Formats: sequence, C-alpha cells, structure tokens
Amino acid sequence: MKSQSQKIKNLIANSVILSFPGFISIFLSLLSIPIHLKFAGLENFGNYFLFHILLSLSLLLNLGISKAVVISSNFEKKNLSKIAYDAIKYSCGIVILVSVSYFPINFIIKDNFNYNFSLELFFIGLVTSIIYLTFEGILQANKLFKNISLINFVFYSLSLSLPSILLIYFNEMILYELLFLSVSIKVLTIIFLIIYFMRNKLIVKNENKFFFKYFKKNSPWLTLNSALIQLYEMMDKYLIKIFMGSSLLAIYSIPQQLTGKLSILSKAFSAFLLPNIHKKKKLDEFSYSLKIFVKFIPILLFVLFPLYSIILNFWLGDEYSLLILNLTKIFTLIAVYSCISHILITKYEADQNSKKNFRIELSLLPLFLLILGYLFIKFDSLLFISILILVKEIFLVLLRLYFLSSKVIKIKQYLIYILIYPILLILSFLNMNFFYLILAILIIKTFKDVK
Repeated sequence: MKSQSQKIKNLIANSVILSFPGFISIFLSLLSIPIHLKFAGLENFGNYFLFHILLSLSLLLNLGISKAVVISSNFEKKNLSKIAYDAIKYSCGIVILVSVSYFPINFIIKDNFNYNFSLELFFIGLVTSIIYLTFEGILQANKLFKNISLINFVFYSLSLSLPSILLIYFNEMILYELLFLSVSIKVLTIIFLIIYFMRNKLIVKNENKFFFKYFKKNSPWLTLNSALIQLYEMMDKYLIKIFMGSSLLAIYSIPQQLTGKLSILSKAFSAFLLPNIHKKKKLDEFSYSLKIFVKFIPILLFVLFPLYSIILNFWLGDEYSLLILNLTKIFTLIAVYSCISHILITKYEADQNSKKNFRIELSLLPLFLLILGYLFIKFDSLLFISILILVKEIFLVLLRLYFLSSKVIKIKQYLIYILIYPILLILSFLNMNFFYLILAILIIKTFKDVK
C-alpha cells in the first residue's frame, strides 16, 4: 500500500507531466493571438475561434465513451485492450451517423444561413475530435500520462495556435486556409495514434463486450452532462456571434481563452484522478487536489491582478481596452470556479454517479437561460454576460460541494474561501486599498494553515 505522501507525490508528478505541454500552449496563445489580430483582424479571429468552439460538440457526440473507458479501468484492468476495441467500434458507429448527417444539414444551411467557414472542414474536424476523445480515454485508462500530455498539446494547442503564428510568413492566408491547416494537424494526430495503438497492442479484437455494461450505466448521464455543458459554456458565445457580431465575440473570447488555460492544470489533475479514485479507495489525492484549487491557485492569481493592465497592454498593443481588462478579471475567477468543478465532477464520475451531477446542472439551467436571454434583449453588455457566467459557476460549485460534503475534508473552510473571492473581485474594481488588505489577510491565513 502506498503512503499518503507517496500518493501526493505521485499525484503532483503526473499532473505536472500532464500539464507541462499545456503551459507551453499558454506561451503559444500569448504569441498567436496578437499575430492573428494584427494580420487578419478581429472579425477573422472571431470566426476562427468560433469554429474551434463548435468542435466542442464532439464532447456531446462522443456519448461519454471516452470517460466510460477510464471508469471501466478501475474494475477491468486485465481487459483494457478489449475494452479499447469496443470503445473504438462504438465511436466509429457514431462517426458514420455524424458523417451521413452532413448531407441534410448542408442542404438546409446552404440556402438559408450564412456561415463563415467550410461546412466540410467542420465535419472533418468534428468526427476527428470524436475519435480523438476515445483515443485519449484509452491512453488515460492505461495511465500513459506522458503520451496524453504530448498528444493533447499537438491536437488542441498546436492545431489552434500554429496557423495563427504562420500568418507572420503567409499573411495572405484566408480563413479557409487557416482552418484547413488546423484540421490537418488534428487528422495527422489521429493517424499517428492508430499506428501507436497497433504497434503497442493496446487494442485487441474480442466478442465478450466487457465495455458494454460500463457504457450502458455511464453513457446516458455523461452525455446529458455534456449537453448541459454545451448550453452553459457555448450559448453565450453563440448569442454574441448572432446578436453582436464576430468582432465583439473576439473581444469576449480573448480574455476567456487566456484565463481558460488554467483548466489545463485542473484537467491534468482530473486525468490522473479518474482512473485512480473510486468509492472503495481513500480520498487523499482527491482532497489534496481540491485544496490546491480552492486555496492556493486563486490567491496566486489575485496577487497578479494589479499587473493585469500592464501585461494586457504590452500583449495586445492597440487592441487593448479597459473592457478587455475588466473581462479578464472576471474570467479569471470564472476559470477558478471551473477548475474546482473539474475536480468535484471527477469524483462524481469515478463513483459512477454522473446522474447526481446532471441533476445539479439541470436545476440551474432554466433560470440561467432566462436571465441570459433577458440580458441580450435589454442590454448590450459583455460585462453583464460575464457576470452571469460567474454567478452560475459559483452556484454550481456550492451545490457540487454540498452533495459531496461527506467526502470533503474542511468543507466549511472551503466555503469561506469560495464566497470571499467574489468580494475580492468587486474590490479590485472599486477600492484597491481594501483589496490589498483582504488579500494580505487571506495569504497569512492560508500559509498558517500550511504550517
């Protein structure tokens, strides 16, 4: 049996490995976004980013296959290669259905809607992303964390940033060419993984259907959760694109894309936790991960708040504005709560209790959509929309914590931290002296707890 310290070291080591290329991707984003804005403009960047946002539909269309593979690895360690075969077979069935749907969708869209990128490229990117999620789940189930780290970097970060960076040398590239290059990188990644799986015998053909019972139990709730994620995380962007245009979508997306990189770290922890925690195991790794994302990372980010204006001004140049600064502060806190949720959701999934998480998210959905619609009708403010997203994330974290209260150590202390962070955010807009005072008290209290 591993000691608690060994478990924590293992958690940190593997999470750092998983997230290290992600930190390189942050650098690439910092480099690529100003380049894209300079050579192609706000509207082009907005449409380019929207294309990649839409590819996140793959999370829904994967039907939870990826995570069901990882969950099954907690119980079927000897049959992983057989489970992988079934998972790929199911994924191929989904890909066929999605590919066939292209024809009626294209028939409807081509004469009735004006879209800014190739539908053919979008479908290629979509089916590639569906397959990739399953491949990622197979790697995760086999605990090949170094491989996941490198492959994720290529599939997500490099495919997004490299086309923008190449605008330096090929600044005449149009949107279609940028997207074609991005999708090509994704397709080449899939081809590489197929060869890798075959060489390392990670897939074995079988007729035993080991995977089916885990897929049947988890897929409905994982899929419904993904559907809610699409509504929660994408609806604001869809509506901004429709009602405000690509330029404002770009302004909204720049701080969101930058602060959203924090999820690289939480997803790295989640990727390690999912195949390593379930009901019958102690919760050392889970508890430690939660502590990091509730207490230490938010405080570090708040320390950086006074530097945001300098950093953003240097980074964006002429595209910098007070609106982007304010949005960046709000999206930083949104990213913090999203990371905490990633850790909590991982526990629900590991316990095969995604149904509970679905009910939590569903309970807030009607009110969220109602208020979001009201904001678009009555106001024309990106700030109001971002504040609504923040409030939604706070309530989701509180509800998830409540229903995991028996498994969370020091929950009352965590609740204090979670509720004090919005106060710090408000003070960063209204009174920096009080902001520094409360932040200093929080830092002292946190480091006393460490000792």
